[in-house]
This record gives sequence, structure tokens and C-alpha cells, in this order.
Amino acid sequence: MSNNEHIYAVARIRAKEVNLLDSSVIEQLISSNSVESMNRILVDKGWGDGSEKLDNILSVESDKIWSLMREMFEDMSIFDTLRVEKDFHNLKAAIKSEYTKVNDSSIYLKNGSISVDEIIDAVKNKNFANLPEQIANYPLEAYEIMFKTGDGQLCDMILDKGCLEYIIELSKESKNLLLTEYAQMKVVIADIKIAIRGAKTGKDRKFFDMALVSCDKIDINVLADMAVQGVENIYSYLETTDFKEAVDAIKTDFAVFECWCDNQIISAIRKEKYTPMTISPIIAYILARENEIKTVRILTVAKRNDLKQEEVKKRMRDMYV
Repeated sequence: MSNNEHIYAVARIRAKEVNLLDSSVIEQLISSNSVESMNRILVDKGWGDGSEKLDNILSVESDKIWSLMREMFEDMSIFDTLRVEKDFHNLKAAIKSEYTKVNDSSIYLKNGSISVDEIIDAVKNKNFANLPEQIANYPLEAYEIMFKTGDGQLCDMILDKGCLEYIIELSKESKNLLLTEYAQMKVVIADIKIAIRGAKTGKDRKFFDMALVSCDKIDINVLADMAVQGVENIYSYLETTDFKEAVDAIKTDFAVFECWCDNQIISAIRKEKYTPMTISPIIAYILARENEIKTVRILTVAKRNDLKQEEVKKRMRDMYV
């Protein structure tokens, strides 16, 4: 893509950024007394397509992100680092659907790098050769595990690890610093979650060796050693890393930790507003939009479950603007 094309795309994104939700709108949503009142606030902000159902509004907003990208970019592969997570979700869904013989189109996610039909066809025929070469081995292994053992958790673990390894690979191929930072953050956050949950359930070293994914931000061999010894040892190790602030969040509530993780990504992307000659402002915008959709989804669940405002605020993500 030429510099002029980048500048044009960034200019379009700048115009779109004025419609991003800010902290004052999030406060309004938190203070609203029902999901219906949340709907009205969002519709007034231009969300949705006239639907009254919040779930539909969120789906429409997700589609808007990728429709805009397709308008501006002929080659969508530049966004694969952000999209392949949906592909691996769909692979898990298709394998389990084939195993159980229960078909439900609602379990699949749109806007991945591979069409849902292509993934379903690959699983039905147990032929993954037409998928990207870097992906194909993971679903084959997961498929065989699922059909030989019925172990859905192991199937998920294989595909989750494959997804993270592929995200790292794609980010390196992109040579984009923001995508590289995003990928590294995704992996280290996943590794910490795996270590904590595994330690709490008494997993052995073999489990951690199978599940953890190498990255630049943390030593997974040390993390695995600590996880086998217990949660407190994980905390002690994290205190020596750039993730020492995460320890208090983890100890408070895992939902608070997940919020802390998302906020680290938002913090990393804010500086990319000011690099108009690269793809980074576009990446930042996509992540910002996905962050606000996720925040609204969390708020929706909170409203439906009558969660107290203090608890809701603990789970609120920082906004890009």
C-alpha cells in the first residue's frame, strides 16, 4: 500500500474516531437502570441498524469494523494477526459440532481470515490441506484427539496453543511494531491465566509444557516451574517481571485481572494515533472498537444479573479516547 493510500485510510479513521465511546458515555451506561435504557444511549451514539436488541446491536457494530476495512483495503491479510482468533474459535466449534452431530450456526464467529463454510467443510471432510499451511496441523491433531478420546478440553488446548503460536508468527511477518506488541501481550496474558488456573487445579509439569506458549515478555520454563509449586510461587515470579502490577489484580478477582490485561493493550495502542504513514493507527482503531464492544457486552451481562455498580466498575475497560 502506498503512503498516499495510508494517509487516506488514516484520515477516514480520524473521522470515525470522534464517534468512539468515551468515559462519560461509559458512565451513562453504568448508571442506566436497564438494558433497554443502555440500548437507547447506544442508538443515540449511532450504534446498530435500528434493532432494539442489544445482542444484535453488538453484532452489527462488529460487522461495521470489518466492512470499513474491506472498503479501504483490498488485501485484508494485513489484519490476519487480529482475525485468526476467530478462525480457531470456529475450528473448535466445527470439530465439536461434527463430534456431537449437533449443528448450530450461531456458534460461529464472522470476520475471521477464513470463511466459516471453508472451515466447516474442512472439518466434515477431515481435510485441512486447503487451510493456511501454518494452521493445518493443529485442527488435524485436535480432530483426532476429539474423536479418539472425546476430550474436549484437550482439543481446545491444542487449538488455543496453535492460535497463539500463529498470532506470534503473523505479527513477526507483518514487521509492524504494534501488531508485534499486541501478539506478545496476548500470549503472555494467556500464559499467566493458564499458569494460575493450572496451579489452582494441581496440574503437573507435562500439562504446562503442552499448554504454555513461548514469548518475549516472560520465561515460560520458569513460569511452569513456579506453577507446579503453587500459586504463591507464580506471584513471586511475576513480581520480578514487567507484570508485577498484575499480581494485585489477580488476587482481587480474575475478572479484574482480565480488565487489567485489556487496559495494557489500550495503553499500548494510544501512541499509535500519531503515526499516519503506517498501518498502526488503523490497527489501533480496530482494537479500540473491539474493546468498546467488549465493554458494552460486559455491561449487558452485569445489568441482566443485577451486579452492583461498584462491581461493574471493577470490570470496566479504559477507553481509547
